[in-house]
Amino acid sequence: MKNLIFTLATIFCLFITVNSQTQIWGCAQNGGATGQGTIFSADGNGGNFQNQYSLVNATGAMPVGNCLYANNGKLYGVTYMGGCNDSCVCYMFDPISGTWTNFHDLYCDISHGWDGWGGMIQASDNNLYGLCSQGGANGLGVVYKVDPTTNTYTDIHDLDSTNGINPYGSLVQLSDGKLYGMTRSGGAANYGVIFNFDPSNSTYTVLHSFDGTTGGNPEYGTIIQASDGKLYGMTNGGGVNNVGVIFSFDMSSNTYTKLHDFDGTHGGNPFENLIQATDGKLYGLTYMGGYYNDGVLFSFNITTSTYTDLFEFTGVNTGANPTRSVMQASNGKLYGTAFSGGASNMGVAFSYDINYNAYTKLVDFNATIGSNPDCGFIETPQMTTGIPAITDNAVGVYPNPATSVLNITQSKFTTITITNVLGEEVYNQAINNSTPTAVDVSNWSKGVYLLQLKSETETLVKKVVVE
Repeated sequence: MKNLIFTLATIFCLFITVNSQTQIWGCAQNGGATGQGTIFSADGNGGNFQNQYSLVNATGAMPVGNCLYANNGKLYGVTYMGGCNDSCVCYMFDPISGTWTNFHDLYCDISHGWDGWGGMIQASDNNLYGLCSQGGANGLGVVYKVDPTTNTYTDIHDLDSTNGINPYGSLVQLSDGKLYGMTRSGGAANYGVIFNFDPSNSTYTVLHSFDGTTGGNPEYGTIIQASDGKLYGMTNGGGVNNVGVIFSFDMSSNTYTKLHDFDGTHGGNPFENLIQATDGKLYGLTYMGGYYNDGVLFSFNITTSTYTDLFEFTGVNTGANPTRSVMQASNGKLYGTAFSGGASNMGVAFSYDINYNAYTKLVDFNATIGSNPDCGFIETPQMTTGIPAITDNAVGVYPNPATSVLNITQSKFTTITITNVLGEEVYNQAINNSTPTAVDVSNWSKGVYLLQLKSETETLVKKVVVE
């Protein structure tokens, strides 16, 4: 028994150590110092929520969709309002310095797309890609690209009614290098389509046109590729009860299969994506349905086609109407937000332990942290919360950016740890505070790393770049 207790205690301590190296980030549509939305963070266990930036209308207001943590260490996203003509911007946020950059005003360039709702992804070519639901040559939406080295926005494909229009969701890149997504409307029956786009040759291909009967009008979501190789997704409408479906698409045979009809009683009208968790099951949220009609959290077993209503939102106590997806963090728990409900009807953040089927409300959003989160969470290495940046004149880190050797001089720390953007440790070394340290980075991947200097009483962090 003593050995068992010791083992469990050791596992718990390791869990705390690992998770203390990460943070959770998201955005809220309203609230903050100006009432126009916030970017917020929490620690890796979903505690200590903090408003990191309050948006200002002149440079973007009401952030929507997911933040992207790019390999340059910056967060990227889109807003619903603000900027030129008070409508829609693409932004970059530096979580270390707290600096916000509005690098493209969508509404003042509507011929190249506007009204983005899904956020961006970073593809293997290092560029960022996203969708606008309106604008472009046909006024029906675009696929766009952003070069993160210059923050240059480019409209790379204009949608048309035959091949799908009004995409409100995001993209995903699969192993074939192509970008996959869905549109809300257009296609053969005007219920939307599943498509792919090859950025190497700008080829857009419709894979499936929704017909309403077997699903229609996907909202914010995109598809995912599960461990069996098939694509999975959800629609907001269509199906037997017209409150959406779960579907699969087999790319090897171009076969679309409706797997589950939402019925309202156990969930209905899902807005965004499924995820596949480490247990192999798919997990998702619905905007409506359940006993209180405030939405549900569910799982779907792709092996047995079993749908399970895991948790029903209750409004004031646990939140209501989740609009985005859950995320599985490195600690194995699911994390998500509900747009409304909670103590002030401004939404909540929650976690769900899939091992114990336990729901936990983490925070009631408010006017200070931000309110009405229309986002999903992302997990990043620990960057700002509770950690001061290196400002001590006795610490030198050079050159930065580095190409071959990173030199570190200091006078009071005993350990150097360097992690990549995924939080993976790439370097750890005990140091002599009187001897400069030279770290060979010549074989490291290009990108952003976090350097941590530690003593018994102090931890200092600095962002370094390898080119």
